[in-house]
Amino acid sequence: MRAGVDGVYNSASVIYCFACVFPMERKLVELKSRRDVLLLKRLIAMYHAQSAPPGGGAGGGARFFVLAAAEPEHPATWYWVAGVWLHDSTPFRFVAQQHGIPMDTSYFIRRVCKFAPGDWLVELLQLLAAQLRGEGKKALWSFGLPGHSNAVYRLAGFEEVGRTSRSGYPVFVRWLDK
Repeated sequence: MRAGVDGVYNSASVIYCFACVFPMERKLVELKSRRDVLLLKRLIAMYHAQSAPPGGGAGGGARFFVLAAAEPEHPATWYWVAGVWLHDSTPFRFVAQQHGIPMDTSYFIRRVCKFAPGDWLVELLQLLAAQLRGEGKKALWSFGLPGHSNAVYRLAGFEEVGRTSRSGYPVFVRWLDK
């Protein structure tokens, strides 16, 4: 394993070495510091098929979460294995209204991405849904990709409620109040 910038090891390489051998502890972490948010955006730009949207996105109230994992032998060292960028439903209010998604109590998933080998996304979305349900939110939603299985959303308990009228993207919603 080669050390990267400033002697920091690539977390994907470390996770790959240990994920299959050891059960890992996991936790959902909300990022608050500007430095962490910028790092998450950079990781999304590197690992997401559509990269990161330019700027901050048109939605307000952006929130950023990562799924962190630690090996039992090194419980003080946590690695980011997946991340999600949320914002309110404002930029897609017409789609939200068309599909009965409440504007004031929902979050739109701008990007969800894994940074290490393994099936981390389903667990990330399930933990995120549980946290948002505890905060009183009613829905978590996103667009799927046309011509793609969108299995991550289905496995995480989202349901396809329709398609966007202009581009035909599938709309997936995880109802949190049911």
